[in-house]
Amino acid sequence: MCKNLVTQLIYRVVLCVVSAFACLLSVGVFYIGVNGGNEFSWDFLKFYTNISNYFVLIVSVIVLAGTVKRLRRGETEGYNRILRTFKFMTVIMILVTFLVVIVLLDSPLKASYWRNIGNMSYHFLAPLLFILDYIFFDEKRTVTVFAPLYSLVIPLVYVAYIFILGAAVPGFTYPYFFLNVNELGYGGVLLWVLGLLAVFVVLGYLLWLWNRFDKIGGKWKFDFHNVMFPNKASRKDEALSQREDGAQGD
Repeated sequence: MCKNLVTQLIYRVVLCVVSAFACLLSVGVFYIGVNGGNEFSWDFLKFYTNISNYFVLIVSVIVLAGTVKRLRRGETEGYNRILRTFKFMTVIMILVTFLVVIVLLDSPLKASYWRNIGNMSYHFLAPLLFILDYIFFDEKRTVTVFAPLYSLVIPLVYVAYIFILGAAVPGFTYPYFFLNVNELGYGGVLLWVLGLLAVFVVLGYLLWLWNRFDKIGGKWKFDFHNVMFPNKASRKDEALSQREDGAQGD
């Protein structure tokens, strides 16, 4: 855990640059005019990998702006205070992207995986940098016990979105084999979706446990106090700490 805001600033600038590059790659702007390709396509909007990376970029830019604002106010230490729950949800979102690509869709053991600049950016570097940002720069004990369940909302909306596109667009090509109702049927797709939702829940609660693992009284332990409304408790602790610092200064 690093409280130094300058370190956080430098790291988040790198994260935003890498994430922005990954998003531009996913849109395909670098490939227009290459090998005769000169038409822009909206196909990138049907891939969960791309959508999760767009969430990462948006959250990263907002958090970076918050870090800059705090430094300009004269603060030198602290943790991220912005979009805590939503950032947690986005970490789960991109973590699933990271793992599904490695386990189901590609293999890091193949040389082609590392030669593909797309894999390196939106499948590996941007997700990993964002996950590490949460691990090292976000405050402990600030996420509600329900946050892992909130993390199911985005993938459920995505599945509904793909089903609607599949039903409404003639000749629609499904982005992933496990969502292809033409091949698996709705029953087969439902089994895959339920399995992936279980993965979301498991990863969510593992990350939540990490958020509750903190140094208390000189010892590292899991703290399960205020799991329902941790942000309120965090704000009280912060206000108390500021009052104590003010008293010491007097």
